[in-house]
Amino acid sequence: MARIVWRGLAVVVAALIITVVAALLYRAWRQHENAETLAIHTPNGIEEAGFVRIGGIDQWVQIRGDDRANPVLLFLHGGPGNSLTPASSLLRGWEKTFTVVMWDQRCAGKTFVRNGGAPSCTGMSIASVAHDGISLAEYLRRHLHKNKIVALGVSWGTMVGIRMVKDRPDLFSAWVGSGQVVSVAEKEPVIYAAAIARLRAAHREDGLKALERSGPPPYKSLDDYYAERYWSSRTDIPSERDLIWNIAPTLLFAPGWSLRDLYAAVQGPPAADGATFNADASYDARQLGPKFDLPFFIIQGEQDNTTPTYLAKQYFDTIEAPTKKFIVLEGAGHDVELTMPDAFLHELNTWVRPVARDQNGI
Repeated sequence: MARIVWRGLAVVVAALIITVVAALLYRAWRQHENAETLAIHTPNGIEEAGFVRIGGIDQWVQIRGDDRANPVLLFLHGGPGNSLTPASSLLRGWEKTFTVVMWDQRCAGKTFVRNGGAPSCTGMSIASVAHDGISLAEYLRRHLHKNKIVALGVSWGTMVGIRMVKDRPDLFSAWVGSGQVVSVAEKEPVIYAAAIARLRAAHREDGLKALERSGPPPYKSLDDYYAERYWSSRTDIPSERDLIWNIAPTLLFAPGWSLRDLYAAVQGPPAADGATFNADASYDARQLGPKFDLPFFIIQGEQDNTTPTYLAKQYFDTIEAPTKKFIVLEGAGHDVELTMPDAFLHELNTWVRPVARDQNGI
């Protein structure tokens, strides 16, 4: 009997090993196929990725585009700590008219992995990441031989990017914000109340009880904040609610990203949130003043339930800039650059690219 049991166990273990090996081989094949598909072969194209020394640490920077003559667009991801570099293939169309730079900020993605994980987030702040971003912009100008570059920030990236372009407008041809954060203290009660209303409409008693336990903002802990974000996302518009599942294959089969990289990178956002939670609660973009010495654009999802569009429009109306434009993409939510990348690119090409070309003498 014991011999039969051991034989059965051996068969199960062998089957598991074969399944795991097959899954890893399939992933490697898919990564190779994706790398071949995404490879840039145009005569004047650029395809680079590696660590750049910024702010005293190695930070991961990816540069891709079909033509080096195109304007450079620096993508400032959200979070904090939420690298979108492994999902950058969703923006492949952007690389035809822009040289797109994806940057894993301090405490995000491969930068998080390279620098020892959570301990590297100590002392992280909006100001420190903005300082890193300015250093990166200076590097990109030299490396890519451009007078100025476009800064595009999404969500947390708008908090960093606004500071960058305010402090050093000489480096940038335009500011583009999406999921524009204005005041954390003002938006969080709006988000909370809207989530409660959607949960009631959906008869989600479990969600209502969870948010009632955490209470309205200001949140006392990260757990309370995460509870609101979880239940808000569960009742968001379908494109936002299902986003992580829709892009999961893109992340899983991203070329150049090991499973260890992806696993470690998932730990970046909680570590970054923990490092910046208290400081972020007092954030208000209006403290920087209304005057910006560069073209100023906001591209906002109409149904943004994380950074409400009407608050972004109120802020935009106060802005003084050489050129400005507020654009709303109907039917889109907070992550509009990922859920509607082609529509977003259309607005970039219509409004931002001409300005960037002019300022670079193209």
